[in-house]
Amino acid sequence: MLLRTGLPSVANPLYVLIADDDPEIRELVRTALQLDGHPVLEAPDGQVAWKLIVANRPALVVTDVQMPGIDGLELTALIKANRYDETKVIVFTGGMATEWQAQRAGADAYVTKSAPLLELRAAISRLCPGRARGGTKGKVQQ
Repeated sequence: MLLRTGLPSVANPLYVLIADDDPEIRELVRTALQLDGHPVLEAPDGQVAWKLIVANRPALVVTDVQMPGIDGLELTALIKANRYDETKVIVFTGGMATEWQAQRAGADAYVTKSAPLLELRAAISRLCPGRARGGTKGKVQQ
C-alpha cells in the first residue's frame, strides 16, 4: 500500500474515493480533486474500493464501470444496498454503461470520461457542497 500525502490532514476527513483500474485516469481525477481541496483515496478495482468504503466511509465515490472483480455498477448497488446513504456515487465511464443503468444501480450522478473534467468537478461540488476541507491524504492499493 502506498500512502500519498500533500497538505496536512485533519481528523476524520471527508474522503472522495476514486475507483478506476486505469492509473492515468486516477491520477488525472486525483489531481483535480486535490486542487479543489478534497482528500482522496484511490482503488484500482471494485474489491479494493469496497474495502476502503467500509473502512473510511467516504463522502463520495467516483467509479469507473469496467473494472476487474466488482464492476462500478455492482459497487454502486453494494453501497446503496448496505445503506451507506451518506456516500454519494458518481459513475464516471467511458461509455460502458448508460445513464439509465447507473441510475438503476443507485448512482447519484453520471459523467462520461469524454466530457470536460469541469463537468466531473461540478458534479462533485454539487454532491459534496462545503466538504472540500482538510488534507490530501490518500491510499493507493496495488
